[in-house]
Amino acid sequence: MNFVTEFLPGIVTSIVTGAPIWIWPLLFLLIGLGIFCSRDRKISILPYFLMPLIALTTVPTLMAQQRPELALTAWGLAYLCGILGGYRLQGRWIITRTGLRAEVTGEWLSLCVMMLLFWANFANGVFAAVAPDLTAGLVYQILFPALLGLASGSFLGRPLRILTWPSTRGAALA
Repeated sequence: MNFVTEFLPGIVTSIVTGAPIWIWPLLFLLIGLGIFCSRDRKISILPYFLMPLIALTTVPTLMAQQRPELALTAWGLAYLCGILGGYRLQGRWIITRTGLRAEVTGEWLSLCVMMLLFWANFANGVFAAVAPDLTAGLVYQILFPALLGLASGSFLGRPLRILTWPSTRGAALA
């Protein structure tokens, strides 16, 4: 059996036809937001605090795991680590902050993390269908949610870093 010609088209077709219709506009919105984040910009820091809400998209995946309590625990611990990682990484991209406005350099991490979280539900479904023994295993029950938690937590650490960055006095950012 050739994976590319026999198996892959079925997976792609299942993803496209089986997903709710609202998923595709969400995907385009996330891609647009990720591309926006790749550019240097002067922004209000308040929208940064909405980014952690992306973590809510992983809740159905976590609850569908064989051991949801284990998945939530692994996710929660990794979320805390993600906060620290996001806090640390964001320092690379801050140019200046004045009050509730900041100037930041462009970065591609936002797009990568949003795509990881978006496609995680699909990946989990494929793994469950193709390798149910793998997804039922203890390693998967810990590592997969931990990956989601780490990615999700980074979106809270980043605005916390901007908020705690020393504010520049003088001319406000336009």
